[in-house]
Amino acid sequence: MNITMVPHVPVSGVWTSPDGGISLELRPDGRFVETRARPFNLFTGVYVLMGETLKLFEDSGAVVTGTLAGGRLSIGAMEERTFHTAH
Repeated sequence: MNITMVPHVPVSGVWTSPDGGISLELRPDGRFVETRARPFNLFTGVYVLMGETLKLFEDSGAVVTGTLAGGRLSIGAMEERTFHTAH
């Protein structure tokens, strides 16, 4: 098996949905903050950008995949949360 590792690319900036209801801040330290206006919600976690693929790993356990290309951010649906038992 041949595995190629693509390094994480740190970025920083704030992207806002067209209606202004959602704001996503990517910080250069690999953390993110997502704010939703209605109802007010705040999500935090870590992100990894590999090429144009963005993965958001929320502190709550959710994972969201998106793309960041040409300065445009697109976010897909939340992936299923996976829980593991502690040993």
